[in-house]
Amino acid sequence: MNLYYEEAGAFKVGRVLQEQGNAYQVETLHGKRTKVKSNSVMLKFDTLECAEFHTQVEALAKEVDTEFLWECSPEGEFDFTAMAKEYFGENPTVVQQAATLAALHSAPVHFHRKGKGMYRAAPPEILQAALAGLEKKRLAAEQQQAWADALVRRELPDGFAKQAATLLVRPDKNSAEYKALMLACTEAGRSPDVLLIECGAFKTVHEMMRARFAAIYFPKGPEIDLPAPEVPADLAELPVANVRAFSIDDISTTEIDDAFSVVWLDEKSARIGVHIAAPALLIPRGSPYDRVARERLSTVYAPGDKITMLPDQVVELATLAEGRTVASVSIYVEVSTETGELISEPYSAIEQVPMAANLRHNHLDAALSKEVLEDPELNELEVVGEFFPALKMLWKSSCVLRMEREIVRGQPEKHTRIDFNFYVSDDGTVEIQPRRRDAPLDLLVAEWMIYVNREWGGMLDECKVTGIYRVQPPMGRVRMSTHAGPHVGLGVPQYAWSTSPLRRYVDLVNQQQLISLLRQEAPVYTATDAELLSAVNSFDVTYKAYAEFQQSMERYWCLRWIQQKGRKHFDGVVVKDELVRLDDIPLFVRLVGVTSPGRGVQVEVELDQVDELTLTVSCKLIALKKGTPTRLLDDDEEEDEEENIELPEAPVAVIEAGESEGLNAADDSSAADSSSEGSAA
Repeated sequence: MNLYYEEAGAFKVGRVLQEQGNAYQVETLHGKRTKVKSNSVMLKFDTLECAEFHTQVEALAKEVDTEFLWECSPEGEFDFTAMAKEYFGENPTVVQQAATLAALHSAPVHFHRKGKGMYRAAPPEILQAALAGLEKKRLAAEQQQAWADALVRRELPDGFAKQAATLLVRPDKNSAEYKALMLACTEAGRSPDVLLIECGAFKTVHEMMRARFAAIYFPKGPEIDLPAPEVPADLAELPVANVRAFSIDDISTTEIDDAFSVVWLDEKSARIGVHIAAPALLIPRGSPYDRVARERLSTVYAPGDKITMLPDQVVELATLAEGRTVASVSIYVEVSTETGELISEPYSAIEQVPMAANLRHNHLDAALSKEVLEDPELNELEVVGEFFPALKMLWKSSCVLRMEREIVRGQPEKHTRIDFNFYVSDDGTVEIQPRRRDAPLDLLVAEWMIYVNREWGGMLDECKVTGIYRVQPPMGRVRMSTHAGPHVGLGVPQYAWSTSPLRRYVDLVNQQQLISLLRQEAPVYTATDAELLSAVNSFDVTYKAYAEFQQSMERYWCLRWIQQKGRKHFDGVVVKDELVRLDDIPLFVRLVGVTSPGRGVQVEVELDQVDELTLTVSCKLIALKKGTPTRLLDDDEEEDEEENIELPEAPVAVIEAGESEGLNAADDSSAADSSSEGSAA
């Protein structure tokens, strides 16, 4: 006896070897022995061999007209044997019965199963909806295959260009586009990013990297479609400071948010003013511009590129551009012209500041050495013009400020490491220029920014107005806090970022709080404000992600520079295991096939096989340089440098073609404690 039975949702044929109560010992077509319960048996037959029965059933089931079967099916539930009589005639053979069962079972859209061998025809309206769904799936599958075929031919289907970056970083894995891309990658033997580049979704690796980053952090696009804000009428009523202010920035900087002034009071004293752009006067809390800044949290910098935190219209109104009189928040302090020591308590004001000049590092760094600034006989310098005496005064006082901090820190700061500026032209040519951390103008700006952040943070704390602070306890890491605390790395009692409100949301919030304090108004934020706490919690994560993007873009442009220059041989120093930092550009490479020569050893390496897509380059050791091992970094930088060697928390190089935060933003300063804050960039 043979059985036609159901197992695991499919119908099978088997020869009975033994009957055991309500079960059968069966041998399948493939010779496997299995146990089949009697309630799984659909038909019993002896007329045919199992193989022949199986072949005939499969062939006949394919010939059954499903539509006709549905049309002639009775209302309500029915048994498959009854349906076989209806379709094949009064006395259907066992093959015809089995074929009917197989046809019913393989058409779940037309027939709904209701039990063992029992079915019910789908109602017409449900059937039509199901068939429409199947047709839709069929067409989608055809479209998916057509897209995949086009991608394999290196043709970009319509619509793929707009969502190419999204397909790489945050795809909808159920979408036909994603499935088509994965199918094409399998057929073409390419990774998704390579295939999309080969198909023209991105013109260059650089474009792809930028698009991927924007898809994650700027899903609505990096452009900001907002009109220029209305300038409050009371801004024109602000007093105009009796100063000739000047800024010190890189040549391409457009977000100029800090400037200086020096007014000579008498032979022994002068008043130094530090003036900070005041976008908080233009964009109140909750305004569209404030919401954009809250979402972005910081300007994003990369070589030759940037995505601003604030809309261009706001930046244009607030930036401290030469020849304009701009609303600012200023802090003034008197200093001794002889010693540079501060001889008065600082005071702050909201005012309009006339901007006499925007000085540029590119024009001045070479001319303004420490020796020049400290030469008592030199009172004029053509390249600086009228601002040379002011720069000398700022330099002298900044040295005093730095010395005071170093006493608190317990050790002097070192500024021996070199930063790098990237300049990317429209044709993709890149120039990388070294810039020492100990350039006097860098140190001058950094020191005064630290002073401002210290003093304004102290004002907020003293007046019980909530601020956002950078806090570093002894033996601890730097963290954000809404409570004032010492920053031991910088050697200050408190430190509240306030000097880059055009570029960082933390600074903008602190400026809003400071303005409310100076105007004797209620604070914009309280200590328990949910939005404030959310900004504090998300800032570090976002800021780090932006820095990592900058790092990857800098690595990309370093590799492009190597290719453009046609250089293969470089000097460098081993920083950890087989990892080497090159001297001429801010690039880390890994030695291949050799044991590490030892930390701090100077080496000559050969670079080859640059891969822009993976940001990798092969590196071969050529020779060990003569001489003693080189100390890699300042003592207080080494630990963090080791931890973040591949993607440092803060950028190794000064940022985009001139638009560098660099030491100009000063921020956690002058490289003042790179072990905690990373490079000043």
